[in-house]
Amino acid sequence: MSLSERVTRHQGQLVAHYRKALKWSQQDLADALGVSLRTVQRLEQTPMIEDIDRRGFLVKLLGIPAALMALENDLTLSGNKVNLVFNDDPMSFLEDIVATRWKTHLMGGPLNAAHGLERIVNEVAHFAQQVRGKAWHQRAMTQLCLVYQLNGSVASDLMHYEKAFDIYKTAYAVANELQDAELMAAIRARQGILFMREEQPLQAITYLEHGLRLVEGNGYPQLKGNIFMLLSEAHAKAGQAQACWQMIGLAESTIEQQPSHHERSYRTCNPSAILAHKGVDALLLHDYDRALRLIDKSLKNYNPTQTPAHARFLARKSEAYYGLHMIDECVTTAETAFTLAKSVGASNTFARVNDLRTSLARSSWKNEPGVRRLGALLATQ
Repeated sequence: MSLSERVTRHQGQLVAHYRKALKWSQQDLADALGVSLRTVQRLEQTPMIEDIDRRGFLVKLLGIPAALMALENDLTLSGNKVNLVFNDDPMSFLEDIVATRWKTHLMGGPLNAAHGLERIVNEVAHFAQQVRGKAWHQRAMTQLCLVYQLNGSVASDLMHYEKAFDIYKTAYAVANELQDAELMAAIRARQGILFMREEQPLQAITYLEHGLRLVEGNGYPQLKGNIFMLLSEAHAKAGQAQACWQMIGLAESTIEQQPSHHERSYRTCNPSAILAHKGVDALLLHDYDRALRLIDKSLKNYNPTQTPAHARFLARKSEAYYGLHMIDECVTTAETAFTLAKSVGASNTFARVNDLRTSLARSSWKNEPGVRRLGALLATQ
């Protein structure tokens, strides 16, 4: 089927066509929709998808022109390039596209978010250029900054650190052009995460503190609380226990603050996240019993749809078990963390579990059945 054909007779075939254009499998689409593989198979055999909300989500997710899904009466196609502008308010549609892809990243991980992301980045950049000097320019540039940050976060989660840092620099230039303190601070937070992943906590502290200064006195409690949590981890990595616990205390103080603006950073701070970060801080400071109790408590209330974060904290829990010499529990938890991380392509968690396996292989427990089983599991990847 050519993209230039105006086909409205079989919506399931349209879904299959645009899914394949993104190089997604049916399972990829099922994961993004939060449904079973069989549901996607049935959907692609359905001439008319009755659920209008699902049709709308598929339009945003796969880039299907709205008119082809009986959501609009007008359609503009040019060659093999699908324009993002499909309805009467293209700016709102573009904002929905970016928001949907961010949610895909937070829930489904970097592999799901990466599908077709470069095309979306290019389309948003093209749209922002088209409306330069017009009423939508600032909104379009905001979405460009957010989609650059998303692209950088995907690269970071896949451990492409140099690429991620370059993308964040581009995002910061856009935010600086807008003089948008919230966006600039969010980028500094993400750059701080990069430095921590590269085991440079002091550099991370510098960037995170700059992020705080950018939003000082401007509200944004979710973003500020998140930066405080990240600072606590950076100080813990640097062995600065007093500063670590001071930062986590400041993060707790932001929970009750009411936001004065709608926050756009996709950085959050809530009681479960603070508990988890306290656990990570305790782990980094070698207080393994406290780390285990805090992480375990946080996981009981952690949002289960955020699979990458869930996998990450399970990996930390396995490290706490290792610190307590509870090897069976360590291995079992590491296997679960690895399985979850594999399902969403969370390379950082892969690496963490693999580092733990290396430590186990060099320890006096190297011949334990569980340790051998974990080694065999990772060796197949």
